[in-house]
Amino acid sequence: MGRLVKLHIKDYVDQVYSNDDGVVIYQILKNELENSNKVSVSFQDIKALNSSFINSAFVELLNDYDFQFIKENLSFVDSTKAINNTIKSRFSFEIDERKQYV
Repeated sequence: MGRLVKLHIKDYVDQVYSNDDGVVIYQILKNELENSNKVSVSFQDIKALNSSFINSAFVELLNDYDFQFIKENLSFVDSTKAINNTIKSRFSFEIDERKQYV
């Protein structure tokens, strides 16, 4: 069994607007999950995210893991309601889209 890792977004990227910023976070998350760690993502000092960042950082994980695994091993802290809703919305949309092609 792995450990719980707290990932402070601002420690790794200066902004949270681009796909490139999201890919940096995705690679860290994927590495931690591959090592059987659970990850708590901290949005401290971040007020909003855009869909490009969310898609590249978090939704991309659906290509590697099922949603249940992601829910069990990835959590979000130091967040706002807007950030939480945006992430939830992007995951919901993507999961619904993928169901159409199964």
